[in-house]
Formats: sequence, C-alpha cells, structure tokens
Amino acid sequence: MNSQTLIRVIAAREFMARIRTRVFAITTVLTIIAIGGYILLQAYVLNKSTTTSLDVGFVGAAQSIAAPVRAEAAAAGETITIHAYTSLAAGTADLQSGTLDALVSGSGAHTTLTVQSAVDPTLQTALNDQARQQILTNYLTQHGLPPSDVLGQLAFSVSANVLSPVNAARVEQIVIGLLVAGILYVTMVIYGQLVAAAVIEEKSNRIVEILLATVRPWQLMLGKIAGIGLVALIQVVLIAGVALVLASATKLVSIPTLGVDVVISGVVWFVLGYLMYALLYAAVGSMVSRQEDVASVAMPVTLVLVAAWIIALTVAAPDPGSPATTVFSFIPLMSPVIMPVRIAAGVAPFWEVAISVVLVIATIACLAAIAGRIYRNSVLRVGGRVKLSDALGLAPSGKPAV
Repeated sequence: MNSQTLIRVIAAREFMARIRTRVFAITTVLTIIAIGGYILLQAYVLNKSTTTSLDVGFVGAAQSIAAPVRAEAAAAGETITIHAYTSLAAGTADLQSGTLDALVSGSGAHTTLTVQSAVDPTLQTALNDQARQQILTNYLTQHGLPPSDVLGQLAFSVSANVLSPVNAARVEQIVIGLLVAGILYVTMVIYGQLVAAAVIEEKSNRIVEILLATVRPWQLMLGKIAGIGLVALIQVVLIAGVALVLASATKLVSIPTLGVDVVISGVVWFVLGYLMYALLYAAVGSMVSRQEDVASVAMPVTLVLVAAWIIALTVAAPDPGSPATTVFSFIPLMSPVIMPVRIAAGVAPFWEVAISVVLVIATIACLAAIAGRIYRNSVLRVGGRVKLSDALGLAPSGKPAV
C-alpha cells in the first residue's frame, strides 16, 4: 500500500478505537450537560435581571397616579401590577402578609411609599416624578396658568453625545470569540496529551515494534494524529452545536452576531492548531516510556498553550485591535487561540488572517519534519528518557551520530 493508504488505515483504526470508548461518550455527554446548564443558568439570571414584576397597592388619592407610575416603570423595564385600596389598614395588612411588594398612600408632597424591607429604585423614581408633576399641575391651576401649555414646554429630553459608545454587538462578538478560543485551547491540551499518552502506551507494551515492521515511523505518527484528531473534531462539533442551539434559543446569542465566518474560522483554526500541537505532543511522548512521565515531558508544550490562553484573556479580549494583539496573532504557536478572538471582533482583515494561516501551515511542515525525526529515533528506545540530542540524531558535539 502507498503512504496515503497506510496513513488512512492507521487513522481509521485509531478513530474506531477511540470513538467507541465509554470515555468519549461520557466526557461528551458531561460536557454538553455542563455547558447546557451554564447557558440555561445565564439565561435565567439575564431574564431575572432584565424583567422585574412588582405588586403595588395604591390607597385613596394615590390611585390617581397609579397608571402614570405603571407606564413610567414599564418604560424602565419593570412591570407593576396595581391593587386599589380604600383603607390604609387593609393595604398595610396585605403588605405585611406578603401579598404586596409596596404600598403608596397620600398625594402630592405628602405621598408616602411603604415597603417591607427594601425600596425598589425604579418604583421610587417613578413616584417622585409623578408626585412632582402633580404638585406642579396644582400650582399652575391655582395661579390661573393652563397646565397643559406649561407642561408642554417642559416636554423635552436632553440630547446625549457619547464619545466612546459601547457597541453591545461588538462586546457579544468578543465574548463569542473568547469562547471559541477557550474551546480550542482546552481541546488542544486534552487531545494533544492524549496523542502523547497513546504513543507512550504503544511504546511501553511493545506494540510499536510490531507495527513498525510494516509501516514507517512517520506514517504511524501521522495516522495516529489524524485518527485522534477526527475524534476531537467530532466532539467539538457536537458540543459547539448544542451550545449554539441553546444559546440561540435562550436569546443569549443571536445568529447574525455569531456570524458564519466565526464558525468556519473556529473549525479551521482547530484543525491547524491541533495538527501543530499534536506533532509536538507526539514527538515528546516518544521520548519517554512510562505514562507517569507524560505530564513532565509535555509540560513545555502545554505551557505555550497556557501562555496563549492568558494572552487571549488579558490582551486580546480587552482590545482585539491593539498592536500587541495583532503581533501575538501572527506567532504560529499562539495564532490558533488568539486569532479567533480578532476574527469574531471583526478587526482582523482577510490578508492578516491569510498571512497567519500561511505561517501556521509552514510551521506545521517544519514541525512534521522535526517531530518525525524525533519519533523515528526515540519510539523504539525503552527505559529512561531519551535526550533531545539523541532524539534529533545528533552526537554531543553537535555532529550527526553514526
């Protein structure tokens, strides 16, 4: 068989071995449940924070301002249910029993708001406005001035000139980009270490010696990376799909804000980022023979990913268009985490994205050659950890080993 067929066979075997495991099913379901629960919780909190309902009693003369107070509160996003009372004692009894949230009595300057524990600021503002207007109307009437003419002169609003307006859609896009970057970061760490662990597993149980009698080391490495990567891609698509449907259904995210380009770029950057880091994890995994050593040998690779995520949080998210963010997005090992934030925010021109993609592809090609060399020189060595110079096939003097 040719190389492509061999890699495809190895990838299919790795894919079927991983996709059928309980670990894949359990982690996928638990992740979907966790993300779904978080989205529903955020939707509930948002709904509670934006929609408030109060039961307010109005006693006697205070009933004349009940409708205007309700209208003003509704304009501020608060729903008021009016309860009319002829007796202050009856209204107070219902307030104490919990039937009412507030009780309004009196009129004009003598308007009184009675509550059980805390005053609702929107209700208090509406009452102040209506009581003030009631006093002004009575004063104008007493002095023979038509209230409608005078109040008509006061029906204006101050124009606002915002120097740095907050674009809600822009903020939502940045948050989406950060979520995409977070998913890619977590997935690359988990599945990259899984590649390293799979290499060590075959190396420790000596299966790799049998496999290398049929295939070349670089074919085995690429097939393993491709098979595990396909499993990772399916899991990411499932999780992201469920999250997108729930977020859209609960109005946390709008489809136009999300954008098709964000979805496509997320998939592209996952593929590129996974290939790049999987090569590194496969190379370092081949240098040890015990699963206990996978964390220590993979630590330098993981730290680069952690640094990229920290930069995405502290530099890219606050200002996606800053020069620092732009520079970091061109660094190949950081591009898969940082560039999605810039793309979601709409500050990354196509030519910058294209250059970043080309740089990452070039890096993948270089890493494939280096990782293949390390894998070939290390995967059959058991026992202690293989030195990097030996893994690269170099003698201590720096000359190729004989």
